Amino acid sequence: MNMKECVLTFLLCCLTLQIVYLLPTFETNKFQDHQVNADPILIEVSWITHDYDLYTIPTLQVVTNPLLARQFSPIYKQIFASLKELNAEYTRYATWFPYPKLAVAELDPPSGLYQCGNVGENFSINLSCEQNGGVISKVDFASYGTSSGACGQMKQGTCHAANSSEIVQRVCIGQKTCNVPATNNLFGDPCKDKMKRLLIQIQCDPPQNNTYYNFTYLDTMLQDFLDATDGHSRIILFCTQPTWLFKQDTPHIYRDNASLTDWGYPVGTGLVDDTMQALGDYYGRLFAWYTRGSFIDEYGRKHISNYEYNWDYTEIFNEVESEHQMTVEYYTRAYDAVIQGIRRHTNNDDMKYVGMALMGHNEFDWYRYFLNHSNHAPDIPLDMISYHFYALANSRTDPKDWETLFSQLDTFTFEVEQIEEIRKLLSPETRTTIDEVGVILPDDNTPGAPQFPMIYWNAAAALYAYSWAKISRQGIDVVGHSQLVGYPELLDLQLQPQFPSVAMLNWTTGEGTAKYWTSKLLIETVDIDNDEGVITQTSDVSGENIFSQAFVGKNGRRWVLIVNKRYANVDVFLPGCTGDRMQIVNEASGFGPATEVTLTSSRITLSPYAVAVIHMPPET
Repeated sequence: MNMKECVLTFLLCCLTLQIVYLLPTFETNKFQDHQVNADPILIEVSWITHDYDLYTIPTLQVVTNPLLARQFSPIYKQIFASLKELNAEYTRYATWFPYPKLAVAELDPPSGLYQCGNVGENFSINLSCEQNGGVISKVDFASYGTSSGACGQMKQGTCHAANSSEIVQRVCIGQKTCNVPATNNLFGDPCKDKMKRLLIQIQCDPPQNNTYYNFTYLDTMLQDFLDATDGHSRIILFCTQPTWLFKQDTPHIYRDNASLTDWGYPVGTGLVDDTMQALGDYYGRLFAWYTRGSFIDEYGRKHISNYEYNWDYTEIFNEVESEHQMTVEYYTRAYDAVIQGIRRHTNNDDMKYVGMALMGHNEFDWYRYFLNHSNHAPDIPLDMISYHFYALANSRTDPKDWETLFSQLDTFTFEVEQIEEIRKLLSPETRTTIDEVGVILPDDNTPGAPQFPMIYWNAAAALYAYSWAKISRQGIDVVGHSQLVGYPELLDLQLQPQFPSVAMLNWTTGEGTAKYWTSKLLIETVDIDNDEGVITQTSDVSGENIFSQAFVGKNGRRWVLIVNKRYANVDVFLPGCTGDRMQIVNEASGFGPATEVTLTSSRITLSPYAVAVIHMPPET
C-alpha cells in the first residue's frame, strides 16, 4: 500500500469512528426528555445478608357504589369476576355514606304506631299493614307539595295539593297495602317550577309498630363480594350510621334515587342516646341479619334473612373525625358500644375488630388514647388498627407532575414509624392495616373534568408498589390498594363522578388497569411465610429515579422488585439476571396482565412508571 492509500484509509477510519461516536449522541439528544441516564443504574444485592422480615400482605379495598350493584350496573359480574381473580387476602369491603340506600339498613327511625313515607316527585310511597294481618284504617297526614317534618311531626308547606288527603284515603283506606306515586298526574301541580315531595302518615287496624329496615341493595352487593372472596380473609366495614341516631335540627332527607350521591348524609355531632346503646343495637341487628339468620327489632318483631355468613374482621366506622366530628374519647366509647351491641345480638365473641380508620395525619394523640386498654370497657379487644394514605397531585393531565407522588409517600413512612412506636409501647399485640393507599387527582369528582392519559394508571400503580415495599420495612401487616372501581360521570347510566383516578378497573368493561395488574403481580409474588428482605443498594444514591428491593425465600427463591419513579425511560443493571424471567407492568401492557419476558441482558430499560419483578434462579 503506497503513502496516498495509507492516508486515505486513515481518514476513512477516522470519519467512520466519528460517525459511530456521534450516532449515540444523536439518539440521546433525540430522546433526552425521555431518558434519565446514559449509564445504567447499578442494583447490587447481597443475597445472603438479611435486611428485614417480611410480614406485609398486599391487598385492596372494595368501596360500594352503583357500579357494583346488580340493580344499576351492566358490568357488575365482570367487576366481581376481576375481584375473584385477584385471590387477595384481607380484602376490605366498605359501604359508605354518599349512597345511603346502599349503605344503611334502617334509613328512617322506628315510628311506633304511626307508619310514614316521604318521597320526592316521581317516586312512590309503599304502605303496609300486613304485619298483623290488618288493613290501613286512618290517614293522619297527607300532602303533595313542600311539606316537611319527621313521622309524627309532619307539617304542611306553603305549597300543598288540597286533594292530597282525599286521594290517599281513596287509594289506601281498607287495603292491606297501597302504593301512592308522587306525581302531578295524580295530585295535580300545586306549585309549578318547584320540586315537590309527598308526605303520608297512616295507622293500621289492628295497630302495628313500624320499623323501616331495607336490605335490598346491601344484600346483593355483600353476597357478590363474599362469593368473590370465598376462601380468603375479609374485613367488612359498614361505616355509615343512620343519621337519625344523631342530634340534628331538622331530619336529613336522603336521595330517593339510590344511585345518586348524597355527600351531605352524615349530619349531627352527637348521639341522641348518649349511652350509645341504640348505636350498638343498630349494628348488632345488622350483623345478626348477616351472621345469625335473623334479628329482633326495636318492637320485638323477628326479621328472618337465613344468612349465616362468616368473615374475619369487622371495622368500626371510617374517618369519623371528619364525618361526625368525633373526638377520640367519643369514638372510643362508640367503638366499645358497637362491639357490645354485636355481641348482644349475635352471641359471637370470636369476631375480631379493626379500629379508627383515620385519614388525618400526625394525629398521634388518637393512637395514644385508643391503644391504651385502660380507656376501653372490660373485655374489648384491640385486634387491629387502620389508617389511610392518599398522595395528591397538582395536575390532572401532566404525567411529569406525578413524579412528586413518591416523595409524599416518603413523608408518610416517617409518620408510620412514629405510629408504630406508640403501638408497640401500648398494645404490641394489635395488628395494623393501612387499608386505603392511593392517588387522588384534582377535580376528580367534577363533572366534565378532563380525562387523564393512560400513563396515569402506571404512575398510580408504581406508587402502590413503592408504598407496599417501603411500608413493609415497618412490619405493617396489611397494605390495601384503593379502590376496586370508581368512574367519571357516566351519562348513559346517569351516574355522577365517583373518584375515577382511584379506580383499579376500567369502568366501562371491568377489565384491570395497570393498578389492578400491579396488585395481582404483588399478590402472586409475595410470600410472607417464607420471604425476607435482603440488603439492596443502587448507584441511584438519591433514590429519585428508581426503587429496588430484593427478597429471598426459605426455599432459596430469589426475586427483585424494581419501580421506575420517573416519567422517563430508566436503564438499570442487575448483575446475573441474564436469562432470568421478568414480569413487567408498563404502558405497553395496557389493560392486560404483566408482560413476561426472558432477559437477554443484565441491562434492563424501564419505561416511564414501570413496575418489574425479576425472578432470579435459586442461588447454588
